[in-house]
Amino acid sequence: KAKDVVSLLYAAHAKGEINAGVDIEQDKPAVIDAAKAGIFDNFSTKRWGLTFATHAACTVLRVDQIIMAKKAGGPNPGGPQKGEHLDMD
Repeated sequence: KAKDVVSLLYAAHAKGEINAGVDIEQDKPAVIDAAKAGIFDNFSTKRWGLTFATHAACTVLRVDQIIMAKKAGGPNPGGPQKGEHLDMD
């Protein structure tokens, strides 16, 4: 059902219907002219959405930098160190 709605939106936008939106009041997938229906997006909501998305992406990048900065590997295996030899007496 979701694929059908997206397909209808793509088709409507390809025809030049720039105000096409999802009609949620229909039982089957449909598009509606949002401007004629009086549906308008709130700029403030979009701005905050972009702001939060940007902060989330920056946080992920910071964590990735921290992880990449740490030395790889675990604890020392406890075997002979460089330059040491085991005597087999």
